Amino acid sequence: MKALNAGGDLRFYPGSPYIAYRTMREQDRMRLYELHSTEIDVLRHNFRDAGHRAMIYEGDGFDGIKAILPPAPRRALTLIDPSYEDKRDYARTLACLEACLKRFATGTYAVWYPLVARPKSQRFGEQLKTIQPNGWLNATLTVKAPPADGFGLFGSSMFVLNPPYTLAQDLKDALPFLVDALGEDTNASFKLEHRGD
Repeated sequence: MKALNAGGDLRFYPGSPYIAYRTMREQDRMRLYELHSTEIDVLRHNFRDAGHRAMIYEGDGFDGIKAILPPAPRRALTLIDPSYEDKRDYARTLACLEACLKRFATGTYAVWYPLVARPKSQRFGEQLKTIQPNGWLNATLTVKAPPADGFGLFGSSMFVLNPPYTLAQDLKDALPFLVDALGEDTNASFKLEHRGD
């Protein structure tokens, strides 16, 4: 992020795939799926110098992930990050997670979901917690009050199945900073829930 924001002001957000790429080790590989025909070109451009470390596929990631699990090294992080513009994305995310766990039960799965006034979004965190009784973490960052008209994003959540054991403490340390840095009004806050194995 600092490399893309000279002078210290946060003006450019490179997106979660690029942030993940910048934290990868030399031996790590990533596979990216993009369904939208215009966004796939942006993704290919952003990763034009990544070589074999980033494989980009034009298609539905919900379908694509099933074909590559379990991975050969038996270690993987899967990020599920749909737009949720299609209302079916909530149900598809739940079904995808259940299928992934059957194929690769020890994998780490991170699911981003928006905080919006839509009922499906309001219930989604609780639905995710039912996938497995233990071994999950749910981090929620609220940046402002919900819009009065009921439209628009007022925060984000990240739900992680089989999280690394250090993640809960790392988020406990980082989330107060994010509240201060990204909060837009006095409603800015965070919530961190964690259920270990």
